[in-house]
Amino acid sequence: MSASSENQVSPFAACVECKCSALRRASRAVTQHYEAAFRGTGLRATQFTVLAALAQTGPLPLSALAAMLGLERTSLTRNLRPLEKKGLVASAANEDHRVRLIEITPAGERTALAALSAWQLAQATVDGVVEATLGQGVLDKMLHGGGHGDKGGKAGKRGAA
Repeated sequence: MSASSENQVSPFAACVECKCSALRRASRAVTQHYEAAFRGTGLRATQFTVLAALAQTGPLPLSALAAMLGLERTSLTRNLRPLEKKGLVASAANEDHRVRLIEITPAGERTALAALSAWQLAQATVDGVVEATLGQGVLDKMLHGGGHGDKGGKAGKRGAA
């Protein structure tokens, strides 16, 4: 590196404060926090989320469940496979054979209930994880209307598992 280039500011200097990167780091930290809480339950955090949603709603079309969870259909299908193999969810028949209904089974309800205390522990302690990665008060702002919401772009339609 030459002396003149050492004094120049990199055109990427502002990237240190990339909001996308910060949110991805926070998301990974939160996921790890929930996964640690779910150890020993036989469920992953994403699987619990699916079971909890179905326990509240009853059978839903695959596309409606994906939208509710903020997932793409392919991601949801991938998350459903192990739950179906364990007998925790099932596909139900519908009048319109093109629509696949997903429902929680009695075994799925028992499994979700057994894991509920793990979720409650993770939920009660996650603020510290978020604040450690994003700063004080950010989670409250996100949950209670401090954000800007979806502007209708394609990125707003995608979710993470």
